[in-house]
Amino acid sequence: MVDEVVLAFPEPIRPMRKIRSTLIKGGLVSLQEAGLGEAYAAVSPPEVQAAIGAAVAGMWLPIELAVAHYLACDELGLSNDSAAQLGRATFERTKGLLLGSAIGLARGVGVTPWTLMPHLQRFWLQGYDGGGVRATKKGPKEVDVDLVGCPVMRSRYYRAAQRGLFTVLLELVCEKAYVHERPFGDAPSSGGLRAQWV
Repeated sequence: MVDEVVLAFPEPIRPMRKIRSTLIKGGLVSLQEAGLGEAYAAVSPPEVQAAIGAAVAGMWLPIELAVAHYLACDELGLSNDSAAQLGRATFERTKGLLLGSAIGLARGVGVTPWTLMPHLQRFWLQGYDGGGVRATKKGPKEVDVDLVGCPVMRSRYYRAAQRGLFTVLLELVCEKAYVHERPFGDAPSSGGLRAQWV
């Protein structure tokens, strides 16, 4: 089977400038529920904690703040699987922001992961101002998703959490999804996922 691009990168790809506060605040709740609130407070810069604490749900925050937040999460030393589980919990908490009315579509009869793929960039832009997503069909139930222009990809914690988030997204429309991080691009603001499902 020849690879088929089912969602091309947007043209042009705008540099990421902002992130929705809902994503970061939702992630913090996931950390607190996992008993990691105090550990996060010990490693996160006070100005980052103050800015996140002052934010209200749905507002845009500078991407530099998100980078500092996720690099602090790296300092927690969590395994990739633990970070992915926290990403799953955060998606459950924030999926209304990212998917909006598409949640109803996702639960519709006959909807598959392929139904969602052409909409990934639109979902992405609900939470991020800038960056790009591409989806390439690798097989009947296998896709590569590539992210570019996303400075938070520098964070190992963020990349693992993205894996968890994408797993839950797929499991809205399939029985079970398996998502793994894969290298993509040379820039620290790029990364990739490979997903398979049943």
